[in-house]
Amino acid sequence: MQGAHAEERAFEAEAADLENWWKSDRFKFTKRPYSSKEVVALRGTVTQPPMANITGKKLYGLCRERFNQRKYTHTFGALDPVQVVQMAKYLECVYVSGWQCSSTASTSNEPGPDFADYPANTVPNKVDQLFKAQMFHDKRQRFERAQMTTEEKAKNAPVDYFRPIIADGDTGFGGITSVMKMVKMQVDAGAGGIHIEDQKPGAKKCGHMGGKVLVPVREHCDRMAAARLQCDIMGVETVLIARTDADSATFLDSNIDPRDHPFIGGCTNPNIGSLEDSDNQDKWLAAAGICRYSVAVADAMKKAGKANLVDKWMADSMPLSNSGARELAASLGFGNVFWDWHSPRSREGYYRVIGGIDYSIARAIAFSDCSDLIWMETATPSVEDVRVFSAGVHALKPHQMLAYNLSPSFNWDAAGMDDNAIQQFQHRLGELGFAWHFITLCGFHTNALAIDAVAKAYAGPKGVLAYVQMVQREERRLGVETLTHQKWSGAEMCDNWLAVATGGGASTASLHGATEGQFKAKL
Repeated sequence: MQGAHAEERAFEAEAADLENWWKSDRFKFTKRPYSSKEVVALRGTVTQPPMANITGKKLYGLCRERFNQRKYTHTFGALDPVQVVQMAKYLECVYVSGWQCSSTASTSNEPGPDFADYPANTVPNKVDQLFKAQMFHDKRQRFERAQMTTEEKAKNAPVDYFRPIIADGDTGFGGITSVMKMVKMQVDAGAGGIHIEDQKPGAKKCGHMGGKVLVPVREHCDRMAAARLQCDIMGVETVLIARTDADSATFLDSNIDPRDHPFIGGCTNPNIGSLEDSDNQDKWLAAAGICRYSVAVADAMKKAGKANLVDKWMADSMPLSNSGARELAASLGFGNVFWDWHSPRSREGYYRVIGGIDYSIARAIAFSDCSDLIWMETATPSVEDVRVFSAGVHALKPHQMLAYNLSPSFNWDAAGMDDNAIQQFQHRLGELGFAWHFITLCGFHTNALAIDAVAKAYAGPKGVLAYVQMVQREERRLGVETLTHQKWSGAEMCDNWLAVATGGGASTASLHGATEGQFKAKL
């Protein structure tokens, strides 16, 4: 009995500690649909937060500080350990893109487009590689600084290699348990932040592709709550980012959630039957007059000479379920407006949605309780669009930090901005509460650009001179550490391992007589 009582006291104490943690400023804006005792019951008897908790805390503090200042932190997608280490000198965090991993780093080694059909451990595997590189170079730097004099240390500030890694969680790769397993893999691998989008697994597309299928609002809220639950079980302060593709999505998996109803498209032509029975899909869609129910009723009001009712109708009907909107329309004398949301459904059974910023706002507000940041995927870099989104979200959730994808899918030179406007774009975003910005595939594009240029020159008449001119001399001129790549890789530190382990008796040090010594006179 005494052992049982001790077990119960330990359980109650752990639950109380968890409650106190939840009351900290870190979780001031977080709401959970579960209790501390339910979380503790899902833990093992021995728990130790992963190292990524250090960077998770760092990332949240960084984003919250910038949000309060109406400034921002920014980064781009890192392709490999070289990039993540070089980025650490200049950028405060690191991004790992699912698109990039799908095309260059799938654990199946089979490249492909961003359909999230790669194995679920693909992005965590890349995170693990990058995080281990951060840890290794942090050790290498400490070893090298231990050899410096006090004056040398004062002149050469250390690099913070533990830049928080924000990882792409795609759709979570399935249901609640899949989301939780994905989050655990990401955190164990070293992710300080994770984003999850509101698309349907199995139908997911890159946010800049067509044919996107949303899940109901309720389902994505459950995903984000599951992600938070997994973090609570692990005792980590991982930053959770909810992404919505509602601005440009085409379909909705189910109409089960009334919060989606105002944005579903319906047929307004009673004479054409259903899309499923049509021989020509494009012709049927052109004739169907698909629109939101609110728009169908508003059009009827205008035709009936009741345009004065439209503004109030739109304001009052949009927050309602479809049945509630129909009741309101009937009370105004427009209960017989034909509008059918079933007939335009796709062959897979998906409902059609009329996306937009208002739909993104509605979803962002719903996702806010369990999410630290909200990301609205956009089709173009528009200051006006982000202003509208920010105003709509902050009207109800003034604390909500926002994120923005400075996508390489945008044609920035066709966005209606000159160079000065492009340069000021992020400052405008920061002023609107977008605390974290990222170029998803900068590492990918930079890698391709650099290798294309060097390969072309090397294949030409210059041969190795092209490498000397374009790479080696530029590394020397700019002071890029990879010039002495043996030292960069940690060979000097590993030589020291040999010396320390053998009490100074090792005779096989790798840098003794190494050709890299040729660079010392040139540096």
